[in-house]
Amino acid sequence: MVAGAPEDPGVYALWENDELIYYGHTRSANVTIRSRLLEHLGGRDECTRDATHYGWEISTNPAQREADLLREHQRANHRLPRCNRR
Repeated sequence: MVAGAPEDPGVYALWENDELIYYGHTRSANVTIRSRLLEHLGGRDECTRDATHYGWEISTNPAQREADLLREHQRANHRLPRCNRR
């Protein structure tokens, strides 16, 4: 399933069924959306390992884009996604 994710920098979202549980971003030049998804879905993170699906967006400024998405989610839902609350 992750094979279709890009080897590019950007942001990604993880869902567990209908609930958005996490927004993340690539943190360095040698880390890609695909590598981050493999880490999360491979069970390295207890909170995100049960994600059922994901989305992604290539970005030239992943950290800023993630901050924007988290701010929008907080504004709309009055809370952060549960795996971003740690």
